Amino acid sequence: MANITLKIDNDLLEKARRLASLRKTSINALVREKLEEFVSADFKREAALRGLDDFFSRTRAEVGERTWSRDELHER
Repeated sequence: MANITLKIDNDLLEKARRLASLRKTSINALVREKLEEFVSADFKREAALRGLDDFFSRTRAEVGERTWSRDELHER
């Protein structure tokens, strides 16, 4: 496992220490957890976009010429 060095505001560090203590964990564990969530969310987003691209490439739906105006749609 690799080590990293971070520079953060002293007030933020104190708040993080208190939070870690309340959760009975370490700042290291908190940072690792949030970094894993960040990376996982990005992979999920990318997978969802690939799925949409695949779906759109397989669909047979076509968009035709617009034969209406915005005002026509909102006529009462």
